[in-house]
Amino acid sequence: MLQRYFVPVLGILVVSTTIFATGVNRVVTMKNTKLAITFEQGDTSDEWQALNDGVMGGLSVGNAKHKDQALVFSGRLSTENYGGFSSVYKKLSLLPETVNSISIRIKGDGNPYQLRMRSKVMDYNVAYKVEFKTEVDKVEVHHFNLTDFKASFRGRIIDNAPVLTVSGISHVGFLIATKQPRDFSLLIYALEFYRS
Repeated sequence: MLQRYFVPVLGILVVSTTIFATGVNRVVTMKNTKLAITFEQGDTSDEWQALNDGVMGGLSVGNAKHKDQALVFSGRLSTENYGGFSSVYKKLSLLPETVNSISIRIKGDGNPYQLRMRSKVMDYNVAYKVEFKTEVDKVEVHHFNLTDFKASFRGRIIDNAPVLTVSGISHVGFLIATKQPRDFSLLIYALEFYRS
């Protein structure tokens, strides 16, 4: 009788872990109540795509590279041609429905950044964002609930957008936007998705 219940449950756990791991990073771990993306082994930077203000005529440059067991999001912001932002994104496989928060372990440069989730809302790709500050050369951990993220579309906050839910998340990313030209560098050591 015990076997009748144990085998299906084991199958569900294996399938859910495989779904999350496929197409994420090569180092994905599951510990108790969290799923983690880390950068300790190998170069996974090719899974992160840059999206800079060049799509609007700007001249900022930024990309993601693997270095010293971290993903380094770096470049230079330019305010010429009405530019001033740089971002990197990565496609996520299906996350478990019980995920309700995320933490990031980073080392910054004193600039403010945004953690962003891309989600589909009424057939539109909407960016859900939350800002975090950094201190120069200090490793920090920031933890956010999904309800902390604010919806935006083409840079404008959407006040009446639905709350971010895990079922709609398709990408995770980081963005920097300033009103002054500057160099930037953010080291990302881990992203951890927590389940309730």
